[in-house]
Amino acid sequence: MQAIAAQISHLSSGMRTLPRTARRIFDLLEQTPVGLLDEILATVDMPRVIASIRNSRGQSDKAVQLLLRERVGELSDDSLARTISAFHRGPTWRHAQEAIVDVLTARTGKDFDELKYRLNSTGDRHDLEHLVFDDLDEDLSDRLLEHIAEQASDNTGSDLRVLSDIDDTIECVIHDRRYPRGTVYPGAIALLNALDQGAAKEPDRPGDLTFVTARPEGPRGLIQQYTRGVLSHLGLPPHTIMGGSFLNIHTKNAMRDRKLQNMDRDRLLFPEARMVFIGDSGQADGHVGAEMYRRDSKHLVGTLLHNVTGLDEAARREWEQQGVFVFDTYAGAAAHAARLGLIRTDQALGVAEDVRLGLDVLHMSPAQRDHLRRALDADLASINE
Repeated sequence: MQAIAAQISHLSSGMRTLPRTARRIFDLLEQTPVGLLDEILATVDMPRVIASIRNSRGQSDKAVQLLLRERVGELSDDSLARTISAFHRGPTWRHAQEAIVDVLTARTGKDFDELKYRLNSTGDRHDLEHLVFDDLDEDLSDRLLEHIAEQASDNTGSDLRVLSDIDDTIECVIHDRRYPRGTVYPGAIALLNALDQGAAKEPDRPGDLTFVTARPEGPRGLIQQYTRGVLSHLGLPPHTIMGGSFLNIHTKNAMRDRKLQNMDRDRLLFPEARMVFIGDSGQADGHVGAEMYRRDSKHLVGTLLHNVTGLDEAARREWEQQGVFVFDTYAGAAAHAARLGLIRTDQALGVAEDVRLGLDVLHMSPAQRDHLRRALDADLASINE
C-alpha cells in the first residue's frame, strides 16, 4: 500500500503532467486491491492527484467513473469529501458534476448530513457553498438543493450554525479605537468555541462555524487563503469562509447585500439548523442581522453585535427589538448567548474569564484599560443575573 501511494505521490508532484503520467496514475488507482483504496487516498495529496489526471480529459472521465461510481462504496466520508473537493477545482466538467450530485443525493439521513458537513470543512474555498453556487450547472444545483431541503424536513433540531464577521468582530481592524489595531478581541475565540460545543448535538462534527465576510475572494481565492492563514493559529473549531468580491467593498450597502446573500446561501445549505450571527456596529452587520431575523426568525436565533461605534442605550433597545443584541466585551456577548439558550452559564463565565485575562496582557493606556474593565464588570454582572 505504501509503495502504491509513494508512486502516485511522486507522479503527481511535477509542475506539468504528461498524458502517459496521467495514465500511469489512473492505472495505479484502478489496480489498487479492494479494501486498500481508501487508505491510499488518505495518504496522498488528492488535489495534486486529481489535477494531474484532469489534464487528460480521457483519464479524468475514467477517474470520475472509478472513484465516484464504481468504487465509491470503499471510501470513508473524509476521503470522499476530499475527492469531491478535488474534482471541483477549476472548471468542473459535466461528467464530474453529475457524478458528484449522484453521490450526494444517493445518501439520506445522518449519512447525508455527515458527508455534507465534511464537504463544507475541507479547509479551502472548494467547499459545499462553492460547489453548489459556483461550480454546478443550474439544474444540478437545483437538484442538490431540493435533496438538502428534503433531508432537512425530518431533521430540524438544536444544531447551531455560527456565522461570524471578521473585521472589528474577531480582530480590531477598522472602526474600534478601544484596542490596539490588530488585536484579536479577548474572549472572541472562547465564545466561538463555546457556541460550537455548547449548542450542537455533535460538537466535534466539522463545519458548524462559518466566517461571513465582504472580503473579496480574489483570483483563485487568494484573499480567502490569506484569511484562512491568519485565522488558522487562533485555536478555532473547524470552519469555512464565505467571502465577497471586489465589487462589494466600496459601500456599506454593497457589503450588506453580499453578507445577506451569503447568509441566505447558508440557510439553503443547512435548513435543518438554527443560526446565530456575530457582527459589529461599524459595517451594516446590525442591518444584516435584523433583515435575516425579519425573513426567518425561527432559523436565525439572533445577532450578537459588537459595539465598536459607541451605540447608546436607546440604540441598544431599538436593535434588540429586531433580534440584534449589542455587547461591549465578549463577556456581554456570552451573557446574551446564555439568555438565548445557546451556551450554559458556566461557559459564559469561562468567556468572561478569558476576557479578563486578555485585557491584563494588552498594551493600552490606563484610561482604555479602565474603560474596558468597567464594561467587563457590567457584562459579568449581566451573566450572574
